[in-house]
Amino acid sequence: MPGIGSWQAYYARPSQDNRFDADSWGKPSRTHTFTGRLAQTSLDQAASTELTIPLTLPTAPPERTSIQMWQQLEVLLSQAQYQQIPIISALLAETLRKQPDPDVYQRIINMLMQRDVPMEVKAILLDLLAETATTEALEQLLDLAALGQEADSSLSMLVLQAIARIGDSRWDGLFHEELSPILETAWSDPSNTDPAFLAAIGKAIATVGAPQGVEQLLQTVSGSNANKNTETTHRIKQEVAFKAIPQVRNPAAVDVLATRLEQEPLGTAAFEVSGTALAKIGNPIATQKIAHWAKGAPTEGARNLKDWLANVHDEGSLASLSAIAQTEFKSPAIGAVMAQVAANTQPKTASPTHTLAGHGIAHLQQGMKINK
Repeated sequence: MPGIGSWQAYYARPSQDNRFDADSWGKPSRTHTFTGRLAQTSLDQAASTELTIPLTLPTAPPERTSIQMWQQLEVLLSQAQYQQIPIISALLAETLRKQPDPDVYQRIINMLMQRDVPMEVKAILLDLLAETATTEALEQLLDLAALGQEADSSLSMLVLQAIARIGDSRWDGLFHEELSPILETAWSDPSNTDPAFLAAIGKAIATVGAPQGVEQLLQTVSGSNANKNTETTHRIKQEVAFKAIPQVRNPAAVDVLATRLEQEPLGTAAFEVSGTALAKIGNPIATQKIAHWAKGAPTEGARNLKDWLANVHDEGSLASLSAIAQTEFKSPAIGAVMAQVAANTQPKTASPTHTLAGHGIAHLQQGMKINK
């Protein structure tokens, strides 16, 4: 028997009236319409059945723990897979920042202390600690520095390099000032007299740039905190701090540096290094601190001002210098330096023919002359 809605059912249906109806010619009969609806219903049901087939959507893989990533890194290191190692190291560093794992840190230390581990592998692990740049990672590096001086001189040098770089890791786009108290404690410890160790600590304090850490370095340069150190150690620290302070880039240290610039006598080491650091921060606020000092500065400060402003390159600072140059200065020599800097930083105005539109205008003008 033909199924409902099939073409056989359509043609096999009984006719209610065998007479020809001219009015209904070309129009579907009621039976035709009803049958068509049944057919459409069957199709709709079939389509609905197909669409309701359950689909299994892919799920995100579970987040790996730090210990799992460390185990993967161990395998990659043993296989010398140097293309994959940086990727897993970066992922592990990110995980350790969020969830510090003492077990992972201990495993790193254990591998570093094994004498049969190649030095290039140890360098990778120390880079991992420096890149992680957390208080836990820094404490591990400081512990290694103390052990390395007694056990392995080559490892000790790599450790100190990692400590010096820890302030360069600005993950999440931040200066991690939480590292500074640990570094400051190491700096002020009178038992730490090794020049290489002090150089690493001083650079790390400067690159972290916490106000209290920068102030500690400035006090060392000025000689106001030399009581606890021997003369030799103090001299070493002064040299280290003098070289480290110009590496400050943290805008949070601007006020500390500006205070020293205003208070220290002209020509002293703390005065000169404060101005240099402010100029190299590359921040309009820092540059304005220099300009504020310049308004009342004596003529003897013209050389310092010129040297400092030679390190200013960011657009915001250069724009502020151009505006400040229009004000009055106590010393004509200082005013001349400011005017020269402002003149050199003025943007060059392109002539009309130096632009694409200018070339078009020039051609148009030339054509108008020919037509005349």
